[in-house]
Amino acid sequence: MQTAQSNSEVLVDPDTLSPETGEPFSRAMTARYLVAFVIFAILNRAAFVLNGNTLMPQHLKDLGYNETEATTALGTITSLTAIVGLLSGYIWGAFSDHTRSRFGKRTPWIFAGSIVAGIGLYLLGSFGDVPSLTASYMLNNLGQGAIQTPMFAILADRVPKSVRGTLSAGLGATALGTPVGQFLSSLFLGQPYQNMGFVVGALMIAASGIIPLLILPRERSSKNDGDGKSGAEAAKEALENLLPPKLKGAHDFYKACGGRLLMMASYAMISQYTLYIFENYVGLTVQEAAKAMGTLSAVTFVVSLIGLAVSGPLSDKIKARKMPIAIACVLFIIGTLCPVAFRSVNGVLLYAAFAGLGYGVYIAVDGALNVDVIPEEAQHNRTGGKYIGFGNLANTCGQVLAPATTAMLVAVTGTYYSAFIVSALCALGGVLLILWIKNVK
Repeated sequence: MQTAQSNSEVLVDPDTLSPETGEPFSRAMTARYLVAFVIFAILNRAAFVLNGNTLMPQHLKDLGYNETEATTALGTITSLTAIVGLLSGYIWGAFSDHTRSRFGKRTPWIFAGSIVAGIGLYLLGSFGDVPSLTASYMLNNLGQGAIQTPMFAILADRVPKSVRGTLSAGLGATALGTPVGQFLSSLFLGQPYQNMGFVVGALMIAASGIIPLLILPRERSSKNDGDGKSGAEAAKEALENLLPPKLKGAHDFYKACGGRLLMMASYAMISQYTLYIFENYVGLTVQEAAKAMGTLSAVTFVVSLIGLAVSGPLSDKIKARKMPIAIACVLFIIGTLCPVAFRSVNGVLLYAAFAGLGYGVYIAVDGALNVDVIPEEAQHNRTGGKYIGFGNLANTCGQVLAPATTAMLVAVTGTYYSAFIVSALCALGGVLLILWIKNVK
């Protein structure tokens, strides 16, 4: 009897067990997490695209800025704001590792961040000068960091490795949130009620954190996780956790961070300027650009959905993360070169088709890869929030570099041609770093 029990235990794959409960995920539980992650990703990203990527750029032009001034102002606002997001995501992630509450480590941060982020997006439609818009966007990013890093940390805290790719695809549904936000923007752009879009975006981003908390199983209490440490000792430990991860034993982690930075910069360099590309590069009016944005959003939604649906589950099945990312890189490069070859609406739509598919393939696996490369000691100690936050810092760095780089290139050359070329080179550099990772297939 003892022998049979021992043999049974040997057959249990530890990669199929939840790090939180020590139990395997049923299909129903996997579906529950997937639904929560998809809702978070779509609402969160759609709100950001609606208010930050589309309505705010148009708001700047409506305030009287010319094309060059608006591009420069947008680059300034998004770059300065992203610095706040860069720091807040990492800091909130590190602090959440050491949060002690009956609601758990991540839940309080996600809830509070949802409220703060919503207020920040709402205020974007209430101001008419760059400093005030920057302050509002910074407030949004402070809240965003408190939503996103703890939400992604759930992947490390509670999800078995065997379904991590599939559920990473759920978090990667931000790729679907982008066209949803673009479609919603087409309903508000150029309309008398354009500023109502800021209200809609604010409600969406608040809901992006709160609704998933209602769907996910309640996080276990972390109130007694301090192992008898005093409040001062726990605070000191939390502050020490703010130090960057040690390079020793984390080479793959840093390669993944570098690859993520370049891949996200590649995509954001073009996607954050889609409206201006239609208006200033192709030559459309505001109304024509709004119509084109609606078509682009539909194309991006379909191809991104295909990429997500195939890439995440396939990654789990073949137990490989790097191959889908290599495919995504090829699609990125093809897409960014299409508007260079075809300076037309169709050229930009081809960009959306190829780069959108590549983004769906990439983002589906990105979350799983960045959890897989967390050093084993950190996974065992459940301090993954720090590493998730640092990985998101790389993501935010890409968003800092992207608008500033595009704005600089356009200001110097007077055209978006150079931005397309640099975007393609960033994608190539990113995938080379990821392929260099040794301990993850």
